[in-house]
Amino acid sequence: MNALEILKKTPKTNCGKCGYPACMAFAVAVVSSGEDLAKCPHIEAEDTGAQVEQVRDPDTMLLKTLKNKVGTIDLAERAQMLGGRMVKEQGSAMLELSYLGEQVLISEKAIITASGTEPDPRDQILLYNYLFFGGKGDLSGKWVGLESFPNSISKVVTLKRYTEDKLAREFEGRKDELERQLVAMKAEKAPECHADLCMIVPVLPKVPVLINFWDADEEDGFAASVKVLFDENAMEFLDIESLIFAAERLAEKACGQ
Repeated sequence: MNALEILKKTPKTNCGKCGYPACMAFAVAVVSSGEDLAKCPHIEAEDTGAQVEQVRDPDTMLLKTLKNKVGTIDLAERAQMLGGRMVKEQGSAMLELSYLGEQVLISEKAIITASGTEPDPRDQILLYNYLFFGGKGDLSGKWVGLESFPNSISKVVTLKRYTEDKLAREFEGRKDELERQLVAMKAEKAPECHADLCMIVPVLPKVPVLINFWDADEEDGFAASVKVLFDENAMEFLDIESLIFAAERLAEKACGQ
């Protein structure tokens, strides 16, 4: 089985019972790192037996399929729409993009970081999704919550649990440290801010995320809280599952994971 076949067996509700924020993240983890298929309580027992060894293949069928599709795309044409640029590395033309403050290079054969390492398979899938979406316009400059997007009701809980609450717990009483971590990802302060800290993080060139952080107020008994906002046109550049994953990866990197 590949990741997409595993995903079909999950409820696709992002319930979190497996320990992952999204069903897709769980499916990719099973394929890429040998996560236990039985951690999903919704997958039938017979699917976790003989087939599990087929699943634990680090070179996933999904990634192979995505890599094969790159050859059908004009990377130079996509570069401008995606906020990247074409560069030559080892004699090959590659699309260079910024991802969470680091440069990645996409070619017909692979995705590598500027230092020559291969990103986590989940990051590769996100980058390929961004490439294949191709960009369908410009950012609006207007910030909205995830709940503003279609079919997002069940996904708002996932975003809160694995991004907003995670950042709030980790950086309560440490606003300056949160700012330092976000600046390391090339974040900038938002021009208008109604929280204790408002930072715009360019997860991808056309996928900025606005982090609003309110620190704890012991006098009034309020714990720290975070609200994540996306550009109103974010779904012109990524599907909603990928947007949630992008925010999750931002939180993990800020927390040093």
